[in-house]
Amino acid sequence: MESNFNQTTTILKRHDGILQEIMKAVQRDNCTTNLKEVAHNKPSEQSSVYSAGHSASKAVDGNVNTFIHTTYDQSPYWIVDLGKNYQIKQIDIFNRNIGDKATGERLRDLDIMIGPSHNEMHLCAHYNGPAQLGDHILFTCGLVGNARYVKLVLTGTNYLHVAEVKVYAMNDCSTLNEIKEIQGT
Repeated sequence: MESNFNQTTTILKRHDGILQEIMKAVQRDNCTTNLKEVAHNKPSEQSSVYSAGHSASKAVDGNVNTFIHTTYDQSPYWIVDLGKNYQIKQIDIFNRNIGDKATGERLRDLDIMIGPSHNEMHLCAHYNGPAQLGDHILFTCGLVGNARYVKLVLTGTNYLHVAEVKVYAMNDCSTLNEIKEIQGT
């Protein structure tokens, strides 16, 4: 009887160990595959403002019916401060959805830059365009490191206007690290 009990205990311990390894793997996978949006309502600025209703904050207000709009500038830009460094994986840009065909097509020759400071920006992606009104354009950033800032820059002279910018970063894995510390692994 005691022998069966010991065998059962051994099997349960082994299964518990396997279950713990599976749980760790799932949590690691969630840290690397689940993305979170990190730009919503974060501080932003732009090279110029066409009119009061088109300020930089409109691109991170969660509303695709509002939009930022610069004046006619050489290399107009828009930038958001995420508040801390994130591992940026994807940037979604929504073109304005109001205007005529030519207005929508202004979104072209766009550099999407990311970096830990204003002075240290790296190219995440380039968009040749032209976009159409209401377009939703997705960009995937490669291995360019952590970034606190995301900047959109038109490479010519034109107006810059976008309705929304969503920045997706890797999930924070601090909860996984806390679990490892508690379990002593």
